[in-house]
Amino acid sequence: MTERTRRIQEAIAEASVEVTSDDHAVTVVVGPGGTVRDLHLSTRAFHYGGAELGQVVVATIRAANTRMAEELSAIMADILGAGTRPPFAPLPTPAQLRTQLDGGDGGAR
Repeated sequence: MTERTRRIQEAIAEASVEVTSDDHAVTVVVGPGGTVRDLHLSTRAFHYGGAELGQVVVATIRAANTRMAEELSAIMADILGAGTRPPFAPLPTPAQLRTQLDGGDGGAR
């Protein structure tokens, strides 16, 4: 395993983002791939009806996933080199990443 591969695997394994809704009713922690690692509802959440609370939860998860994608993109650019990928581009597939790390372009854009 190359050093870059190890660094990428570590960065992805350790990555998480915490986002709190504007009104502080909902806090979520997400990992790579949109995995919700934690969900916290403050007492403010109980002022919402069920459907409204669901909308706040979904919006907060989406915001966290957006931030996660941005952070992973920055980590990848740092490890692979700033000119390697455009900012906030989708992450490459494992096959594309292996090809890129082995020196080819792997079709990643």
